[in-house]
Amino acid sequence: MMHYTVRGAWLCHTGKVRRGNEDACLAGGEASTISSDRPVPISLESGPWVVAVSDGIGGHRGGAEASRRVIAALAECKRVTPLSISDILQRLNRKLCEMGQEDPEFAAMGATVAGIGCGGRGLFAFNVGDSRVYRLNGRTLVQVTRDDSEAEDLIDQGLLTRNDGARPGFLHALTQAIGGRDEAVEIETHIHPLQVDLPGRYLICSDGLTDMLVPADMLEVLLAEPEAEAAVSALFERAMAAGGVDNITLAVVEIAKS
Repeated sequence: MMHYTVRGAWLCHTGKVRRGNEDACLAGGEASTISSDRPVPISLESGPWVVAVSDGIGGHRGGAEASRRVIAALAECKRVTPLSISDILQRLNRKLCEMGQEDPEFAAMGATVAGIGCGGRGLFAFNVGDSRVYRLNGRTLVQVTRDDSEAEDLIDQGLLTRNDGARPGFLHALTQAIGGRDEAVEIETHIHPLQVDLPGRYLICSDGLTDMLVPADMLEVLLAEPEAEAAVSALFERAMAAGGVDNITLAVVEIAKS
């Protein structure tokens, strides 16, 4: 089993416009749903561990409850593998749909998630929905995960060209989430194996960041700020200056073999 350490920082914030925070974040056994404008340090030794962000959908109470449950379920994962993460999210998908059927206040509650897991089968990124994981490759920022969105489907069909601008509003619709439906349907957790021969820098974030900043903006900050807490603060401040129209949750982490 290969062991990896992770150092970095996270931040979870309501943003400028929303009245409540429906995002949540996780680093190892520490989770948070509390809005704060100060980065929280991350320091985890060799695995198993998960660092993840979740973005709730379906109204304030429902969305906040969904993202909290996603992060809580991942925090309890003892054997971190692609199969175990996929199984946890699949079971939670069914649970959230059942809650929506039983209580109208939770109707269509759901969440997206993106993260990095370290366990017995190595290091991997995962996602459901349009929260993302990026890797800094030299002076290039590469999106590791694949969005479950109308925009991504149109790109796959050759009907839309990928560019570095923000998504048009009508393309924000999700094609898959954890929950978010009246009746449960099977979901696919996207798994992306990672190779870390040298220390690697990653950005994990909800669309509250990526809808405010284009990749070139995020890359500029990550190159200019070698310290994770400073990078998190700078990314957050730019997203707020750009409008901060959604909850903003992000983590910048350095992963290395231990």
